[in-house]
Amino acid sequence: MSSHSIRTAVVSAVVALTAVTATGCTATASAAPDGASRETAHWSYEGATGPEHWASLSEDYAACGTGRAQSPVDLDEDAAVETGAPVAVHYRPVTAEVVNNGHTVQANVSAGSTLVVDGTTYRLRQFHFHLPSEHTEDGEHAAMEMHFVHEDDQGDVAVLAVLMKAAKGHSAFTDLWKHLPAEEGGQSHLTRPIDLTRFLPRDRGQYRYEGSLTTPPCTEGVKWTVLDHEVRVTPGQVAAYRELFPRSNRPLQPRNGRELDHVDR
Repeated sequence: MSSHSIRTAVVSAVVALTAVTATGCTATASAAPDGASRETAHWSYEGATGPEHWASLSEDYAACGTGRAQSPVDLDEDAAVETGAPVAVHYRPVTAEVVNNGHTVQANVSAGSTLVVDGTTYRLRQFHFHLPSEHTEDGEHAAMEMHFVHEDDQGDVAVLAVLMKAAKGHSAFTDLWKHLPAEEGGQSHLTRPIDLTRFLPRDRGQYRYEGSLTTPPCTEGVKWTVLDHEVRVTPGQVAAYRELFPRSNRPLQPRNGRELDHVDR
């Protein structure tokens, strides 16, 4: 795929990131060649519309089966190359519209928070969750995973991922969990600003690699950063999320020789 084709596909996938119908790292509606909106094929995490069938559900999802730079991947410490170029997180307190879109709980956030990757600034559009984690560390899943989805001025995508471990004690997610919509299509509004840095570990050691959206259309050209220290979520919060979405993670994808960078901070 040419760089122009990648950019066009990514822009189409991101256009509706802040819409109520957005699903995970992509959206349920995409732009047709004539600029009209068209509904995309239904997909899920199990059965006949599960991950192993995504590529056959629509020609728009072809990359889910033929892509060579797909996400998620295993974060193999022994395979990682140490580098000194971490991403820079600049998050402000935000208000948010929290939506149950049938695939995840997603919070579409107010403007002002950014991620700087290799000198390029990406604006935070939304965050959402997966259960169990999509990425693994040395083959081990975390209880959950949180994705902060950003885009730059050209519509290219960068995702900051946070692994979440189930453990008793204080959880930064307690207030947010009170606002999880229980029904598909349900919404709630966070009008009191929340500090997004509370959802990040203090240690910002990180893995970085080039990948894709982890939901259809599985568009490649996404810059991934996965923080290698976990944050705490209580077992009760994990159980509550599992009641909404028993499984919401794409299986691991082969790295196919892609470089995996690591920054120890």
